[in-house]
Amino acid sequence: MLNCVEECWNICEKALVRTVEYFRKIPRYRKSGWRSIDVSKYLRGRVLDIGAGQAGYCGKNIPNDTLLILMDPAYDKNPQLGLKVGNLITVSGDGLNTPLIDKSVDVVISLAVLHHFPTRECRLLFLREVNRVLTDGGVLLLSVWFPVEKPMGSEVCDGVMVSSSFGERFYHFYSIPELRDEVEAAGFLIDEVEIVVENPRRPAETRNILLTAVKHKG
Repeated sequence: MLNCVEECWNICEKALVRTVEYFRKIPRYRKSGWRSIDVSKYLRGRVLDIGAGQAGYCGKNIPNDTLLILMDPAYDKNPQLGLKVGNLITVSGDGLNTPLIDKSVDVVISLAVLHHFPTRECRLLFLREVNRVLTDGGVLLLSVWFPVEKPMGSEVCDGVMVSSSFGERFYHFYSIPELRDEVEAAGFLIDEVEIVVENPRRPAETRNILLTAVKHKG
C-alpha cells in the first residue's frame, strides 16, 4: 500500500504536494469552523477528523466521554491550535495511510478534503482507509465543494489547480452520482446526501455536497 500512497503524492504534477503547501500558508486554516454543518452531532465516542486544520468547531462544547483525534498533513510535530478541550489528540497524517489500527474509531469527519485528491484511485484509497479505521456500523461525515461554476485554473488529471496569493491547490469537482459511487465502492451504505450553502450571501460559490454514510457491518 505504501507504493500506492507514494504514487498519489507524486502523480498529476505533484498536485497533492502543492495543495498541502498551500494550506500550510493559510494563517487561520479552518479556524472559523462550519456554519452550514452541525459537527457537534457527530462528536460521540472516538472521533477522527481528517483534514481538521485548526478545528474551529472545537470552540463548542465537546462531551467529556468523547476522544477527538485531529489529523492533518499540515500539522508539524507540535501544532499550536489554541484549543482548550480535554481528550484531544493531534496527528500529522494525510488519510492515505492513517496511523491507527483497524476498527479503532466510531466516527470519521472529513470536510472539504476528498476533492483535493487527484484520480479516482487515490480517492478510493482514502475512502478505504476511512473504512478500515471505522468500527462496524461507524459513521462517516463527508463534504466536497460543489460550486455552480467551476473556478478558473489549469487542468491537471481529473481536476483543476486553482491559484491565489498563497499558491495553488487541486480540486476534483464531483457530481452527486459520482460521489455516491465512490463512497459505496469503498464499502459504505449511504445514509443521506444533501446540498448545503456555507455563505448565504454567496450561494453559488459556497455550495457543498454533504454526505453521511455507515460502514457495512461484517
